[in-house]
Amino acid sequence: MIQLDRNHLQVMMEAGYVYIGMRRFKEARAMFEGIACLAPDSEVPLVALGNVEFCEDRLQKAMKHYRDALEIDRKSVFAKVYLGEALIFAGEKAEGLKLLNEVAKADRGGGAGDFARALLDAIKGGFDPAAARNMENKKGGAA
Repeated sequence: MIQLDRNHLQVMMEAGYVYIGMRRFKEARAMFEGIACLAPDSEVPLVALGNVEFCEDRLQKAMKHYRDALEIDRKSVFAKVYLGEALIFAGEKAEGLKLLNEVAKADRGGGAGDFARALLDAIKGGFDPAAARNMENKKGGAA
């Protein structure tokens, strides 16, 4: 098997996220799938694959990737926060909020915890992700 050091994998991950930012989901997916093969013991590329699916409004596929990531690392706050977000957007608010609250408590001062707290604050402020998603889908904005 080809061995790549962590720095090379990090650069590849960043390239995948650049593709997401450019809405080049096919290329992002291919990049993250390749990284998942090169780093089968890491949940990170699986979460990234979930993020591609999330961006394309394929929430069930996204959640599968996040759950697969949690099979690799059951404590991954990275996988949990994105699974929580996807659950809320899919209308499974109670389960999503449970995960977001768990991450917010477990990852104080970390990126996943900050993201969880931001989502929780938005929801407390009245934002309803599932309703917003439904409205966007009715407008034809979903991929």
